[in-house]
Amino acid sequence: MSFFSNTLLRTFVCITIPMPQVKTVSAWLSARRCESHELRWVYPDAMHLTLKFCGERTSETVNMLLNELKDFRSKGQFDIYIEDIGGFPDLIQPRVVWASIKGDIERLFVIRNEVEKAALKASIPKENKKYIPHITVGRRNSDRPLPEETLSSMRSAKLVTEPWTVKEITLMRSELSPMGPRYTPLGLFKI
Repeated sequence: MSFFSNTLLRTFVCITIPMPQVKTVSAWLSARRCESHELRWVYPDAMHLTLKFCGERTSETVNMLLNELKDFRSKGQFDIYIEDIGGFPDLIQPRVVWASIKGDIERLFVIRNEVEKAALKASIPKENKKYIPHITVGRRNSDRPLPEETLSSMRSAKLVTEPWTVKEITLMRSELSPMGPRYTPLGLFKI
């Protein structure tokens, strides 16, 4: 794939969420939307598990990353699932509310490290912060604690999905708009 050379592309590498699991999370989110307007809840079609946020990069860099990911070698597919919620910096005063990833986390970290290596070969710097596998489900612009009823509802309504088998990773383009981000796959890579 080739892009105009002067275009900056906002991209990330991710694992997409299968429809049955999206429906489970969507049902959980629907109840939260009715109960609380404290957060901007994510739309189900925007949910994904980020492996590497690349930021805004030139088309040349994105093409180099595509080529590096084509050479991606893995040790096979693995299973993960969603269970529980958390927040950054915490769930009491979250700026971000997220769904936790469980399952074969060791294999997930192997894949994530391989993606980091591919990105580094494409001149995309390595991330220095600790990687916590999660799916963002809500955001807010406040540092105040969540109301107790909102927090209690999120904690008591268990969020758990069936496991799914991860078979590929995706290099995704993100275009920001007032209606929310729009994602376009630039490349799918079997693992």
